[in-house]
Amino acid sequence: MGFCKILSAMCGAPPVTYICPRGTGGLDGPGGGLTCPVCICRHLRILIHERGPFHMSRARSGIVMAGSLATTLMVATVAAARPATPCPDLRPTVNAIADALERGYVLPARGAEAADRLRHGVRERDVSHVCGDAPAQAAILTDMTRDALNDLHLRVAPGPPDPLTPPARPDADALADNFGIRDVSRLPGGIGYLRLSAWAPAPWVEARLANAFALLRDSRGLIIDVRGNPGGDGGTVSMVERTFLPDGAPPTFQDFDRAGQPVSVEDVREPAWPRFPKDMPLVILIDRGSASGSESLAFSLREEHRATLVGGRTAGAAHVVRDGVLLPGGFTLYLPRYRQEGRMSHADWEGVGVRPDVEADPADVKMLAWEFLRQKLEGGKK
Repeated sequence: MGFCKILSAMCGAPPVTYICPRGTGGLDGPGGGLTCPVCICRHLRILIHERGPFHMSRARSGIVMAGSLATTLMVATVAAARPATPCPDLRPTVNAIADALERGYVLPARGAEAADRLRHGVRERDVSHVCGDAPAQAAILTDMTRDALNDLHLRVAPGPPDPLTPPARPDADALADNFGIRDVSRLPGGIGYLRLSAWAPAPWVEARLANAFALLRDSRGLIIDVRGNPGGDGGTVSMVERTFLPDGAPPTFQDFDRAGQPVSVEDVREPAWPRFPKDMPLVILIDRGSASGSESLAFSLREEHRATLVGGRTAGAAHVVRDGVLLPGGFTLYLPRYRQEGRMSHADWEGVGVRPDVEADPADVKMLAWEFLRQKLEGGKK
């Protein structure tokens, strides 16, 4: 019988499984980087390692008792070295998420079904005493919500909703990441390459994007790499998209609310820099990590017969989130309220992803895209 089961019998409730924090000693001495399973009895506040032998070490929740579990089981109650981690009752939060899905999710029938599953889940799964900090609790709530409704834009975050408009000054992380502009270069044969790892807010990134496209202006062909780009600001996506469409081109998407009525969620944002020639070959690199706005770029430019997609199928996150719903306990639910359709296909990629025109292994995708463009350019000379 495992020690977790022994503790469960002693406590009258299932223990919670945690992972030793990096740098707290663990089983490998101070600063040890390996993880180790820990059983925690919530009622007795006992921490028992399931491996041995090991020494005394200090963990966030209290003192880890030492000894060789190969020969003996040491059980003791100890005073916490730090204030106990809060373990709030998250049932009101989960019920509020269910209400929000029922009232506001973009697809009403699916929202109602998910709400029923969540309410049933509260009865089946004990969330009356969930330990951990706010981000950890938010992650549990996100997992529960997505288990009830598979939509990658559904997310629970700690704290109040984010403002609809970004701060005037960029944050340090965005600056350190160069607003997601990771690589601007020229490959052999005059083929340009632009790597975008994020879609930073348009006011922050517009000037740097203008510089990037200026460097790529005389390219004979272009590769835009959005592999691993999880999405971001729709205005920035719009600027890049319309860099490759004619001046005055209609919007590539139509938004709809949960009643099926056409709405305008985001205005089209035109680029401040010159557009690229419509006959310049363009490849977009995608993979499973390409989501949301990155999928939008790939979907629309292929539908407009402007780009070839190379790589792997994308994440499948098409719905639109504009604001957050404040929840009990100080959390925010980001709830998809709108969906979008391509103007020509009247379809989207929700739940299925965008499939590439040319599938390629991750190690080969950039070279394959370059070879595709090289052959296309050489063929155009004949």
